[in-house]
Amino acid sequence: MVSSINIVRKHNQLSLTYLDMSECSSLDDTGLNMIMLNCPLITHLYLRKCTGITDVGVRSIALYCPQVRELSLSDCTEVTDYGLCELAKLGPSLRYLSVSKCPKISDTGLRQLASHCYKIRYLNLRGCLSITDATVVSLSRSCTRLRSLDVGKCDVTDNGLRQLARQLPNIRKLSVRGCQLIGDQGVVALARGCPGLIHLNIQDCEVSLQACKIVSSSCRNCFIETSIFPN
Repeated sequence: MVSSINIVRKHNQLSLTYLDMSECSSLDDTGLNMIMLNCPLITHLYLRKCTGITDVGVRSIALYCPQVRELSLSDCTEVTDYGLCELAKLGPSLRYLSVSKCPKISDTGLRQLASHCYKIRYLNLRGCLSITDATVVSLSRSCTRLRSLDVGKCDVTDNGLRQLARQLPNIRKLSVRGCQLIGDQGVVALARGCPGLIHLNIQDCEVSLQACKIVSSSCRNCFIETSIFPN
């Protein structure tokens, strides 16, 4: 029941740096704008399932809080590519971003984000159905410090994994769960190109037991989540 209230705008700035309002579904753009305006030192902001937030509110994050390092907009279903383009203005400050299950986000917004937020280390795109190999290519080329990526249920293929393996050999955690166009070729390329992998989720993918064994052999410290259960 936490929502926005109408008050006289006062620049009574707070030294708040960490704010988690996840699942406060009554929070809207007006409230978020007010928070950002008066809390310019925020570095960690979590707004998961704040379904009243749109691109207008997202714009205030980049406008008033340039030091944001970690941001979650998971399940904020009204956020679009325009919002991502606004977040790109955070530049190298942004290190952690989750926009999982944001159906209006596509390769267009991610391309802009990748080119500016090149120091990002964690990115969760799970369930963004319009994301394709084009995003993986953009991330591979620009975000060389990326260590954890979730593209589960995205339209990513073996070609995307090959590109990732060539450009991001230091990636540590990857989830392609539910990517039905991922098969043995992509997983094997990943195993051979990213020996430091420690967590791979290939559940609900068309991957064979043999490919899983190659991953285990090439990435000796890797924990593999798979739908395959050997006899």
